[in-house]
Amino acid sequence: MPNDDLLPVNVPAKTIPGEPVTAPAVTAASRARQAFRRDRITWTCYLALALFTYFLSIQGNIIPFLRDELALSYREVSLHPAALAAGLIVCGLLGERVVAWCGRRGALALGFAGICGGAVLLSLAHTVTASIAGCLLMGAPGGLILVVVPALLAERHGALRSVAFGEANAASYFASLTATVAMGSFTAIGLDWRYGLVLGIALTAVALASHAGDPIPAARPAGESGVGRLPAAYWAYWATLFCVIALEFCTLLWSPEVLERVQGLSRASAAAMAAGFSAAMLIGRLFIAPLLRHVSAQRLFAASLALTLPGLALYIGVRQPVPCVVGLVVVGLGTAPLYPLTLGFAIGVAGRQGEVASARASLASGLAILIMPMALGALADGLGLRLACLFLPVLTAVAALCFVAARALERRASNLTHRSGGH
Repeated sequence: MPNDDLLPVNVPAKTIPGEPVTAPAVTAASRARQAFRRDRITWTCYLALALFTYFLSIQGNIIPFLRDELALSYREVSLHPAALAAGLIVCGLLGERVVAWCGRRGALALGFAGICGGAVLLSLAHTVTASIAGCLLMGAPGGLILVVVPALLAERHGALRSVAFGEANAASYFASLTATVAMGSFTAIGLDWRYGLVLGIALTAVALASHAGDPIPAARPAGESGVGRLPAAYWAYWATLFCVIALEFCTLLWSPEVLERVQGLSRASAAAMAAGFSAAMLIGRLFIAPLLRHVSAQRLFAASLALTLPGLALYIGVRQPVPCVVGLVVVGLGTAPLYPLTLGFAIGVAGRQGEVASARASLASGLAILIMPMALGALADGLGLRLACLFLPVLTAVAALCFVAARALERRASNLTHRSGGH
């Protein structure tokens, strides 16, 4: 099948509602000459996703402070990220309907109102019910940002959407690191942890004011959007997406525990060394665009998945801190391109159902974040943390199988389209 991820944006392509987009092939030379242009709408999308990630990341950083202030049990602590993930799941199921009802601009405004409102509720919470409600509000309607931004970037950049997704997620990782540094800085100088939330709300207000006049393209009317069942290839990519998100978050959330309990580092050293994963993820996503000028998105995905395996072997299999940390960094570099590339594949085969595809991708995020880190924890209770981490290469293998199945389904759909077009 032609590789539409590598085609110039202005190449005419035959589209059939509900079917994958097909287009003529291009040479490596013409591919290398493609220019990825970031217009004001692109930067607005990057900023929106970065602000959303800032609040999600800082939510994790303030949980220890809430635990002390509200005397929370571990079960009550676990309900906070679960509530946020549940909000993302709601947006994944209903997000495209909200966008159809209030438009993309309205959905983005509602999303920012949700995350800022959730932040306010979280900062004022005097009971566990209020703090959990704040996290739920961040997830829904905050998760509408995850519905609008990928669909808008895919429309804006067409065949180069994987580049846009990679850069957007690099901005997200930068925002995540900013949230961690902000919280650490405020508490180090004796300020209340709530200043981290105040900073996020202030940055959001400035961003909304500076981009208020940006023309956000409307979603296609229902009659033009090809509403119907998403193709089978989309759901195979969706399963791949679920696996790569689970791999990322299981590693992100459990690496400090692995470094402390398995490798014997102090808690402070484990937290510092675990940051190598996030730094590697940021670097990996910044290099997606240059790499895609030389290799296809599919080959980059396969290479990234292959790089992850030796990294996991060092991270899990070697009981020495230095090789373990090196392995963790390699896992970060290998994992970094997987989410944006898979999201690009999934939205590409969805044809004109961009909003629906983005919403269901948000569902994959919510389910993976809600279920898989807890599943690894349950395995650790029964098998020990080191053996439980063997779950990670299993996720990598399942992601590879789902990707192969998705590619086969995509080719079959393309062949059927070509045959039907020839009669």
